[in-house]
Amino acid sequence: MSDHSNKEKLLVKNRVLFLSYNGLLEPILSSQAIPYLKELAKKNFEFVLVTYEKKKDLQNAGKDKINMIKDELRPLGIEWRYLRYHKNPKIFSTLFDMLVGTLYCLYLIPAKRIKLVHLRGITPGSIMIFLSKVLKVKILFDMRGLLAEEMAAGGLWEEGGVQFKLVKTAEKSLLKIADAVTVLTKKHLQLNKDLDYLKNRDIPMDVVPCCVDIDKFNYDVNSDLSFKKKLGMEGSFILMYQGKIGTFYLMDHMLDIYKNMLEIIPNAIFFILTTDCTDPVSKAAILKGIKEDSIRVAKNIEFELMPKYLAIADAGIFFINPYKKIGSSPIKMGEFLACGVPVIINPGVGDTEEIVLNNKVGVIVRQFDEMNYRSSIKELILLKQDGEALRKRCRDTAAGYLSLEEGVKRYSDIYETLTQEKL
Repeated sequence: MSDHSNKEKLLVKNRVLFLSYNGLLEPILSSQAIPYLKELAKKNFEFVLVTYEKKKDLQNAGKDKINMIKDELRPLGIEWRYLRYHKNPKIFSTLFDMLVGTLYCLYLIPAKRIKLVHLRGITPGSIMIFLSKVLKVKILFDMRGLLAEEMAAGGLWEEGGVQFKLVKTAEKSLLKIADAVTVLTKKHLQLNKDLDYLKNRDIPMDVVPCCVDIDKFNYDVNSDLSFKKKLGMEGSFILMYQGKIGTFYLMDHMLDIYKNMLEIIPNAIFFILTTDCTDPVSKAAILKGIKEDSIRVAKNIEFELMPKYLAIADAGIFFINPYKKIGSSPIKMGEFLACGVPVIINPGVGDTEEIVLNNKVGVIVRQFDEMNYRSSIKELILLKQDGEALRKRCRDTAAGYLSLEEGVKRYSDIYETLTQEKL
């Protein structure tokens, strides 16, 4: 083969199908998929991104915005296609979505000459349980936690019920057929390695936590003070929560610690950034005797603006139901730390406790009671006395454990192994 042919071969990129049941029009993929794909596309890969979009999100975005997103991604090596997401009737709607996805991928994988399928979670992964028998394609199973257990913990499914059993069966099947597996935490990785049916499988398995682009999520002291003043919070101590309200997130306990904080730090403000309705939070706060004007809410903040908001916080907080959460890696953890913000958390959620304690970047509330709340608040006050050294520690921790660069490297190594291409 001539040198020209060899060079031409090197220019041919490996096509990867990235399959997600989350929609691109939802915030999570903007944080936990697109940044990875953009960086991986700079290497020897190009992507066909298939997502499931909700009717409401498609209507809110409109055709112009959808086409704009497609046009922005295409030159970067990412071709976005979407299917419709259905919610009702329960179970049957999901099975219908998986059937449509199976038929679509049965056409798409050969048509696009896909070499590798990156499955983001168990639900879209179910598609490949069937297709793996008829299509010769490598499979990366990106587990994203223990779905069945976490849904049961949130009260959404009954443990041992039909949905629970279906998902656990699919999970086992995917682990048996996958050519590589990634999880979000070291604890989940060890759990997988201890499974009898995986002990003799010689496949790549690695931890890729929910990472953060530390160049985008950063802080600037002067800019932060200016923005804080603009929001009317100058001179306040800002306790911030960012994300969904309800289900896995223990907002009632977060309000309890905030109530105790007001007695120790009278100028504290609880600032909530969310896309959800906050009426239940307001009602719960009033019942607890928390003044309504001490809680501020910002709704539907664009992803690009999120670092600006997070950086003004004095502390970030997230209490999560720890039941069966060993595979969980909260996105907000890396985003707060990258912005130089220490965190207040509860134990038992993935690797978060170890990261916080080993790097002195926050406090752990051991029990949800007044004694532990007050003790943790006083510990936070002492921690905050480290000033700029604390902010730097938070940044360094995000860079060392949760950086996008490291996440991309780990995915890239697996991609290369599965496609047998050396970059």
